[in-house]
Amino acid sequence: MNLLEELKKRRSYKFSFDKKQIDPQIIDRCIKISRWAPSVHNSQPWRHIIFDNKEKRIQLINEMNDKLRKDLKMDGKSVEYIEKKINSTRKQFLEAPYLILSCVELSVLEDYPDNERNSNEFLLGIMSVASSITYLLISFQQFGLVACWYSAPIFAREIVLDVLKLPNKYYPIAFITVGYPKVKNIKPPKRQPLNKIRFFYSDFK
Repeated sequence: MNLLEELKKRRSYKFSFDKKQIDPQIIDRCIKISRWAPSVHNSQPWRHIIFDNKEKRIQLINEMNDKLRKDLKMDGKSVEYIEKKINSTRKQFLEAPYLILSCVELSVLEDYPDNERNSNEFLLGIMSVASSITYLLISFQQFGLVACWYSAPIFAREIVLDVLKLPNKYYPIAFITVGYPKVKNIKPPKRQPLNKIRFFYSDFK
């Protein structure tokens, strides 16, 4: 495997999925690989929850969309804009063969006597889970699967915890949709040139 080329091939898949069944062992293998991501103090605070209850998936998506609808209305967005946005992600969340919720388990993070360091520790926990998700996405690709990372749970944390009856020590940060692709050869998104993202310290003098 040419890792550099494989990294460039990965796409955020937002189209319909093929109906081909996924071997659950493949999902397990990918999650096992994601454990090797770097994490704060090697605490490995990632928790990946697979939705194996269709009714709960529907209930959660409906309640999250109700909140999104209210939020966008408050932002002054049109009804057409709101429904288009909701329907595009709703289809993905409900029809993806696998939907995974990725969380930070707060209880494994360091506890400090001051708010500043606790806030920094929380950010490190988020970064750790993000690195695990990245490993997970790349692992899916190696098995011919496609996936997309959605940050919607961050904006509806209380709803997620309540509907799924998760403990408060879990902090939801992402949905990952997973399946076999129906659409292939997706055009790569534009990337910023190197001189827009790479700088030398001397450039700021």
